[in-house]
Amino acid sequence: MLYRKITVGENLESLHCEEHFQSLFDVDFDFLVNLGKETPTILFIDGGNYSKDILSDWVFAFTNIILINNNPIRAFIIRGYSEETQEFKGYYRIVGSYKSSRQIVQDIIDSIDRSLEKIIGNSDRVIQMKRMIVLSMFYDGSIMILGETGSGKNLLAETIAKLSPRGNKPFYSINCAAIPETLLESELFGYKKGSFTGATGEKTGLIEQADNGTLFLDEIGDMPLNLQAKILAITENREFFKIGATKPTKVDVRFITATNRTEDSAMRNDLRYRLSAVKIDLPPLRERKTDIPLIFDSVLERKGYLVRFENIPRELKERFLSYNYPGNIRELLNMIEEYLALNEVVQATVDSSISKNIKTLAEDALVARIVKGTTYKDFLQEIYKGVSREILIQRASILDNDINALAGEFGLTPRRIRDLLSELEVQ
Repeated sequence: MLYRKITVGENLESLHCEEHFQSLFDVDFDFLVNLGKETPTILFIDGGNYSKDILSDWVFAFTNIILINNNPIRAFIIRGYSEETQEFKGYYRIVGSYKSSRQIVQDIIDSIDRSLEKIIGNSDRVIQMKRMIVLSMFYDGSIMILGETGSGKNLLAETIAKLSPRGNKPFYSINCAAIPETLLESELFGYKKGSFTGATGEKTGLIEQADNGTLFLDEIGDMPLNLQAKILAITENREFFKIGATKPTKVDVRFITATNRTEDSAMRNDLRYRLSAVKIDLPPLRERKTDIPLIFDSVLERKGYLVRFENIPRELKERFLSYNYPGNIRELLNMIEEYLALNEVVQATVDSSISKNIKTLAEDALVARIVKGTTYKDFLQEIYKGVSREILIQRASILDNDINALAGEFGLTPRRIRDLLSELEVQ
């Protein structure tokens, strides 16, 4: 479960959700506080029957409860059969439409689900990332994505922008590492006619085009420092100068940035602090290999093939799953294309990380015996418990604690799974 849905109001009673309150006055704040912090909760409130004062008092209490208890709870206040409106107030959003309250809620849920489905994967790292995206839907400030080349930063930025308060406004992106410095400045800021040789007309830069919307700066760590200073000025003053201009242009742009360079020298510290109020860590493919079959199936389904990952030869499965993918998802997609063209994958060298880990663990066992006097039997028991516990935590979260499903994956009885969960203290 990526997020929990709770509805408030008689008109929303029959919508599929985890909990329903008949009215705003029936909302149990203690219940909300005790929902837990692992899974985001979204309240859908039919606000058409309440006065502005009542809603203001409720929202005041709601917001303070969230802040005091650090709960990942957000709210949509719905005004059905009204004028089109979108208001953003921190932890809640007011949405008005000529549609019914029920239809507005359903449209919001469908939009969230469709956007999240574009990020393929159900590994623990991806689930946590999707939950962060759900929470960031109510945030209108800068977000920085940290991830390696080819890991899908552009898709993640588009998803964040689509679900954000500016989701229906312009979205533009530019790769700062792919364009020479002189061209990058004109692409971003634009220029006035006659500002340099060859400037026969005025050019509108991406920053101005993205006014009221979102601009995604990919690989901002490769942006020249002098241009970084100009981006910083925009975040501070909400204005910029076109090349050759004497008067500033006012803009309201939300920046989403991404970089695969985390060293301090790659970016001005003041700009880093300004753009990274929220940081999302996009895991490399080698750290979420369980998602590879899902990505494989998605690609083949989109291309109209019936074959799925489970149907391909065993040696090809091993090759796909054992490779470490320095080029991440982009490289995986190329390998899938190679498989479709040649029915073979020849470019990947199988480099099993398991064999490396076994050698490392064997050395750790020797060290533990020498330093702590730990027997090899006790060492192996600790490894078994640690690995079992981690697998149970990850799979139980993804399978919504379905004991029968866990038993099937582990090849154990449901009773034994319950005993393991208790022994290893997995909640």
